[in-house]
Amino acid sequence: MSVLRQLMSNSKTRSSGGCWTCRMRRKKCTENRPECDTCKALEITCYFQDEKPDWMDGGPKQREMADRIKAEVKKQASQRRDRKYLEMLEAGTKMVSISDTDDPQANGGRGKAPMSGASDTDPSTRSHGIGSSPESSNTNGASPPEVPWHSQVFVRQEDNDSKLDNDLHFLMIYLDYVFPYLFPHYRPPVLAGGRGWILDILQRNKCVFHTAVSLANAFFAIVLADGKQEHEQCAMRMVHSLESQLELGLKELSKEMCLINASKTGFDKEKGLVVMQSIVQMLFFEVATSKKENWRLHLDAAIALFVQILSEPEQWTGTLHSLYSPRWPPPEIGARRPWSTNQAALRFFTATLIYIDVLSSVTLGSSPRLLRYHDTVIPACAEFQRSIEPTPAGPLTMDEFFGLPNWIIQLLGNVAALESWKREQQQMGSLSTNELASRGKVLSDGIKTGLDILENHPELRYPPQGVFPLLVADPVTGAHAEAQPRFQMIWLLATLSYLHVVVSGWQPSSPEIRWSVSKATELLTSLPTGAWLRAVAWPMCICGCLSPPEDEDKYRQIARRLGALQIFGTVKEGMEVMEKVWSMRGQIDESWDVARCLNILGYGILLI
Repeated sequence: MSVLRQLMSNSKTRSSGGCWTCRMRRKKCTENRPECDTCKALEITCYFQDEKPDWMDGGPKQREMADRIKAEVKKQASQRRDRKYLEMLEAGTKMVSISDTDDPQANGGRGKAPMSGASDTDPSTRSHGIGSSPESSNTNGASPPEVPWHSQVFVRQEDNDSKLDNDLHFLMIYLDYVFPYLFPHYRPPVLAGGRGWILDILQRNKCVFHTAVSLANAFFAIVLADGKQEHEQCAMRMVHSLESQLELGLKELSKEMCLINASKTGFDKEKGLVVMQSIVQMLFFEVATSKKENWRLHLDAAIALFVQILSEPEQWTGTLHSLYSPRWPPPEIGARRPWSTNQAALRFFTATLIYIDVLSSVTLGSSPRLLRYHDTVIPACAEFQRSIEPTPAGPLTMDEFFGLPNWIIQLLGNVAALESWKREQQQMGSLSTNELASRGKVLSDGIKTGLDILENHPELRYPPQGVFPLLVADPVTGAHAEAQPRFQMIWLLATLSYLHVVVSGWQPSSPEIRWSVSKATELLTSLPTGAWLRAVAWPMCICGCLSPPEDEDKYRQIARRLGALQIFGTVKEGMEVMEKVWSMRGQIDESWDVARCLNILGYGILLI
């Protein structure tokens, strides 16, 4: 329920001269014609005829009309929220065309101002007050207090106690449940600092904080409601809280972008990293709550910032070292010191952007934009050594973040690049089917070799047990470690199916596709319930679209295993795509492709 709707519902004054819509809704009417301000504000039909309409019969017709008007109010409220969201989003992200200009007029006359967000080295340049609105923040260019904004949470005021309590409880829900659900494979060891850097960022970056609370609200509302009507009112209160927190987050993001563009001293990597964190967090909110294609705007902005932070792949290790801060960890720890907040954040968000870039390229039908970073930042030969020791500065291993080795991510990115090349050659009328088949065979051989290793030699990929020698849950290997080879095989089989479509066209009945899809279906049905299922949304959707009619119910059953949480994230959208493709079986020919599947709902989906 919007704030406007709440305010209007509190007013009980009515007159006999109001429009029939307001009378039906039992709301105060402004009584101006031909459309009253009340209906105009809600963007609903205003019935203002002199004659009493026949549906005002006090019986079935009136109840039916009341339901129709209620549905219209709800629909228009959702559309207004989406418009407002997009306006704020576009206003902020369009400013990520970061330049080094010294001309203050280039940024609307804004001078250099303090940055809101995380910095390991400059604790004084952070905005303050969880409970304060953006309008109450410092706007005259003066430095904010020397106290980080989050530390003032505990300086309580009577009227803010309830809100602060809610925020802190939802923050813990985010840390305990939401983040592990979104990133089930990310379990950094204790000597690497664990996930403490996430809490540090949540405390220092207001945009990330508000977005995290929004995600926790959405998660909690879904679990609470669980399809039960008696909890609908409580769930709606959570949704309202979600919207207000998201609006605060968007305003903070817009301010951060203005400040980084207003800098007269050139691009600041640490501040750019702060904004990139905010943008990626917003992107995950959009995907988790199914806000259609809004993710594209934020992905474009995040990649633009990443390229500013790391203009050349060879600068990766040096950039990582440059973000060390003596604040944490203390220098006396020596060579085994954990990552500082900004170092850990750069590693995590770099891996996340590379992962999202590869999956989005399949949806967009283009080559990954960060492809040139793969060989240096995530080289195919890099192996993830599970240990309680901190990972040394150097290339990333995607196993640590998403449970997939670098070579699988690279193979998928290369298949997307091959499809992009094929499309370009077709447009120029110069496609050689022999060359396409030759390029495809190189990738196919790599995928099949990987499948053979995972299926017949799982000990080469199987994580050792007992890495963490304490009587607590092992944060390194995690739960269901024995399912890791199956998880990776599912991704390889889906990538192989995708490759067959790129090389040979949409032929679900071909022996090659039937084998890879059938094998993936078998493995999907045996995966553990929970976040592992959410983490296979992409391969599940690809294989599901190519599956035969007799396997449709198997995919529906897999999605149902997530219960109410199938709508939190991408599994629900993936199922909607599958259902739509299945309904069009007789209309799809060999020219169909995977990108068209992922855009079949009228917008592109990002299955992360």
